[in-house]
This record gives sequence, C-alpha cells and structure tokens, in this order.
Amino acid sequence: MRGQICKPIDTVKDTAAEHLVLVATIEALIAGHGLNEAILRENAYAEAGADAILIHLRKSTAYEMLSFVSEWRNRLPVVIVLTSYYRTPASTFRDAGISAAIWANHSLRAAAAAMRRVCDSIATQEGVAGIESHIAPLSEIFELLKYDELAAAEKQYLRPR
Repeated sequence: MRGQICKPIDTVKDTAAEHLVLVATIEALIAGHGLNEAILRENAYAEAGADAILIHLRKSTAYEMLSFVSEWRNRLPVVIVLTSYYRTPASTFRDAGISAAIWANHSLRAAAAAMRRVCDSIATQEGVAGIESHIAPLSEIFELLKYDELAAAEKQYLRPR
C-alpha cells in the first residue's frame, strides 16, 4: 500500500523545513471505500512520516468518523472537517480524542446567505436605505482588508505620477 500513494509525503518530508507539520488527508470514506481502506491508507501515511491525519466524511452522522477514530487509536493526531455531520456536538469529538475540528466553509455559506438577503431587499425596495443599518460599515470593511497597510505600502513603493 505504501508505494505511490505515499510519494508526495516522502517528497515533502525529504525536502521540507523541520518546523513544517505535514497533515495527510484521506478521502477513502468520501469515496465510499470504507473504514478498512481508510485505516490502510492512514497507516501508510503515518509510516511515510505524516504528522497528523485529516479525514473527511460526507454522511450526515458521525458514526463512521467515530468508528475510524476508535480503530485508529490516536496513532497520530486526527483532524476532521465538520460539514455534513454538523449536528454532532464538538464535545463528542473531543471525548473521542480528535485533535482538531475545522468548520471549513460555514463563514462563506453564512456570507452567501446574507448577500442573497441583501440583494433581494435591494431589488424589492429598489434602494439601499432599508438595509444600511443591517450591514457592516465601510470602516469595518477597510479594517478587514487592511487598507491602512495598503496605503502605507503605496507611499513606500509607488512613485508619484
């Protein structure tokens, strides 16, 4: 099993700086290959020098993920991405010994829903007066985008016209 699937890990471990943490990701459960295949791949990745394992699951319950973690027995830290089995409380994963959980796209999805509501409101009201108090002020956007750093860099690096 170790052969070709571990080549990228071997390459990174041979060439990377010592402070690099290599998190190997496995898609066996998402691809429908089952628990045994996920364990085989994770063992190969650990043998190749991965520092942690990231595993995905498409199902709406965490049962398969928790079965994997139980079989895996924390041989390396496990990172999970909570997208489809979001009803499971974080304490369940903490109790199972999972090292980290990533809520990967929830902020983006929230932003998309809010943008849709604002655009619908603008279209319905044919204006923005009704939504202005419900959106971030420009100053917050400028702060988020670090416009002050951009202005300082422009002064330092751009020549005046």
